Amino acid sequence: MRKNWIKKAGAAVLGLILTGSLLAGCGSGSAQSAQGADEPQAQETETAENESAENESAGYRTLEEIQASGKVTIGVFSDKSPFGYVDENGEYQGYDVYFGNRIAQDLGVELEYVSTEAASRIEYLQTGKVDIILANFTVTPERAEEVDFALPYMNVALGVVSHNDRVITDLSQVGADDQVIVISGTTAETYLTKNNPEIKLQKFDTYAAAKSAFENGTGVAWANDNTEVIAFAAENEGYTVGIDSLGSADTIAPAVTKGNESLLNWLNEEIVELGKEKFFHADYEATLVDTYGIEFEDTLVIEGGGQAAAPAQTEEKGTIRVAASPIPHAEILEEAGKILAAEGWKLEVVVFEDYVQPNLVVESGDLDANYFQHIPYLESFNEENKTHLVNAGGIHYEPFGIYAGTRASLEELQEGDAIAIPNDTTNEARALLLLQDNGVIKLKEGAGLTATVLDIESNPLNLDIVELEAAQVSRVRQEVAAVVLNGNYALEAGLTAGRDAITYEASDSEAAKTYVNIVAVKEGNENNEGIQALVKVLKSDEIKKFINDKYEGAVIPFED
Repeated sequence: MRKNWIKKAGAAVLGLILTGSLLAGCGSGSAQSAQGADEPQAQETETAENESAENESAGYRTLEEIQASGKVTIGVFSDKSPFGYVDENGEYQGYDVYFGNRIAQDLGVELEYVSTEAASRIEYLQTGKVDIILANFTVTPERAEEVDFALPYMNVALGVVSHNDRVITDLSQVGADDQVIVISGTTAETYLTKNNPEIKLQKFDTYAAAKSAFENGTGVAWANDNTEVIAFAAENEGYTVGIDSLGSADTIAPAVTKGNESLLNWLNEEIVELGKEKFFHADYEATLVDTYGIEFEDTLVIEGGGQAAAPAQTEEKGTIRVAASPIPHAEILEEAGKILAAEGWKLEVVVFEDYVQPNLVVESGDLDANYFQHIPYLESFNEENKTHLVNAGGIHYEPFGIYAGTRASLEELQEGDAIAIPNDTTNEARALLLLQDNGVIKLKEGAGLTATVLDIESNPLNLDIVELEAAQVSRVRQEVAAVVLNGNYALEAGLTAGRDAITYEASDSEAAKTYVNIVAVKEGNENNEGIQALVKVLKSDEIKKFINDKYEGAVIPFED
């Protein structure tokens, strides 16, 4: 099932992990000595004393002052397994803690962990309560104005987990009266406030409070770093990560107080050096493998801070704006956007629920392309609306299926039963042809891709063929005997043709290949550099694998 796949494979889009080496033992808030450490000597010169006074007023201790004191303080989470948590013995454990232990060892000082919450991370640095933050701290431009980030050790996006009885796969499914849980001070709060102001947020100061509220049913969903929501769903029955990657991919990095250059430079050098011994692979295997699996280690882990230099080396080429249906088109585009970003392209996806507006905004030039339709629909739309849209490339097709409503099979259909079908020209014809192929009705001779209910020549059971806007068909499933669904709307309803349909178009049939879903642009733009780049990525082996893995035969890559 799709939701089970997300639990298993959602981790593949999580994050990249950087550097370091194994150190046994960890502190629980008390100072502990790093093995093999040499005790550094304090600087006694007048210059050092003056610098110390300046640094103290700035709220931080330099590298030399930390080493002279014999102790480093590191802020970590105490309740976010498997990244930072306190075990049954009162000891700090987790991925960030493993890294913190090594930092203290290589500094040659004792270590004190300080428990922090998401909203307190900047404050703890600015007030000098800690020297370093290692608490899943996502790098953002706003935060970088207040603290200094070292080289990153993980890539991360946002994710949304929801209850199994109501899996949220798109934010449009959050109702006006629903609430989404977030933790104050996190990127999830910032992202939803900025991009989805219509969604009501219930904010909590701590991870534990947010977790408890979600488990008690306070919110329909919980938005947080995708690493954390996937870990939560893996460790707790009854929950599914319906959105495993929301927004753009970000990085997580250590942070120090703004202006603390000596400590920042040391951390950067440490991360690069630790990369030579594959430290974060060892860290992953010690702390994350039970949650995310060994198969994703090389995908998640990156050594030596290598990810940090990539953005500066990539020439910015421009923005490609694409209209799309939510599922699967927007999901496929989101994956493609990651590849395009590495090539210098920014991909903006605008999601539409209908089949009309995506074409109108491309015709008007408001957007560059759309990805939601097949060629017969495009041609019909052009003819009826005098638009000038053309096919820039075929990407995938989705087998059309008949799904049970109040009747479990076609053999159980009774006199006067209702069957719901899409009402747009080509999809209605496709539904009618599928019903004809399965002996439910018979169409007039020559009725093809423009067939309507008026072309029904024989209807032995006097079935009521109910024509509805495509997005509405799945929603009446329990009110009619059966529904005939487009592949993307079946997916939105949690269905796939191969698993759930009574019957469906064979994947090698001419009908299925006729309805290949395409990238459409306004005539004359098909050779635009950005469009060519978009189509190339959508037809790449990486995206084909993503489609095959994610949709389990409900969506099939198109081969020219």
